[in-house]
Amino acid sequence: MTYAEATGFLYSLRRFGWRPGLATIERLVALLGDPQIGIPFVHVAGTNGKGSTAAMLDAVFRAAGYRTGLYTSPHLLSFTERIRVNGESINEAEIVALTEKLKPLCATHFAPGTTAPARDRLPHPTFFELTTGMALLHFRRRAVDAAVIEVGLGGRLDATNVIEPRVAVITNIALEHEQHLGRTLAEIAGEKAGIVKTGVPVVTAARGEALEVIRRRAAQHQAPVVFAPEAYRWEVRESGLAGQTIDLAGPCRRYEALRIALPGRHQVENAVLVVAAAEAAQAQGFAVDAAAIRRGLAEVVWPGRLQVVGERPRIVLDGAHNPAGTQALAAFLSEHRAALGRLILVFGVLVDKDWATMLRLLAPLADAMVLTHPPAERGADPALLVPALGGHGEVIVVPDIEQALAQAREAARPEDTILVAGSLYTVAAALRVLRPAA
Repeated sequence: MTYAEATGFLYSLRRFGWRPGLATIERLVALLGDPQIGIPFVHVAGTNGKGSTAAMLDAVFRAAGYRTGLYTSPHLLSFTERIRVNGESINEAEIVALTEKLKPLCATHFAPGTTAPARDRLPHPTFFELTTGMALLHFRRRAVDAAVIEVGLGGRLDATNVIEPRVAVITNIALEHEQHLGRTLAEIAGEKAGIVKTGVPVVTAARGEALEVIRRRAAQHQAPVVFAPEAYRWEVRESGLAGQTIDLAGPCRRYEALRIALPGRHQVENAVLVVAAAEAAQAQGFAVDAAAIRRGLAEVVWPGRLQVVGERPRIVLDGAHNPAGTQALAAFLSEHRAALGRLILVFGVLVDKDWATMLRLLAPLADAMVLTHPPAERGADPALLVPALGGHGEVIVVPDIEQALAQAREAARPEDTILVAGSLYTVAAALRVLRPAA
């Protein structure tokens, strides 16, 4: 089996979509020898910031000397990015070996190939269920001694909920995936709070009704809750595209001039969650001290989130793909507007996202806009987006990201900023154009 054949098989499983429930993943990991048992996990759920928070936590644990596993989704450029050990992506040969093990296992033990009695038959694992099993087995084989797992969708019925974490993190909660998670914040919070386990500390930045749902779930499971915005106080010393520096005071320590490599005020709150989770992990027996927290936050790398990939003109990539994420992006742009020059927005979005609200937030900040089609089946026709712009700025519609970037560069002066946003698919396509060797 080649790597292309392995990933071809994995991607073919997307036809199953997202299937709520743990029965299939529980059987899959049982067939693999329950590789998740005994690994100390931190489980990260939430609406926005899950990936950044998970990446920061991984960096902190590595700085503390742990051999770490990190499982996140989606990827930007390569499937291998989803599964990492000690900061390094799994290699293609390991993907092939894992697929060669799991593919026949699935054919034997799951419908339609199984010969088990009808009452015991379970559907074939989905793409995410199988990759979750792969990640857990890889972490066991590579003998990680700490792992950070990002929830795929929701929490309660997500495949990652097969783990037993030492700390649970819920970043924030906004309306998203309503067709799967519920139509109200309370319903969505209930799904995400499903990662709470008995006695396991919960660290969250969720507010209002969502916070109350999490607290009720935690009380049912005798799990202590740290509401980070209340337990910690911080002040931003300086902030820019190169990152930011804050002073932070919490129940355990005070951190003067704490450097955060990721830009944006929203990343400050994520970093505070990371500090709270790291301190909770220390109370659970992890050897994570202030020096590790400082080093991890200062050194973390997380592409596609306010990532600068070019200068003169400055080119910034951001994968915000829902209104809450776009609001955080718009806040950053507003705060630093004077330093950005003219802002040229290159925007491509998936048709099932709330692109009208996203454009209402971004269009007033842009001097010119280039609407394009992300390289995805669900990509929205850019021509259909024009009415949502409300007459703000100059607008060009082009069919693909390469042409969109060329148009933006032609319009930009050296002191201007080109912002690529709307979808991680759009960001990934831009990275391939701008860094073809990546």
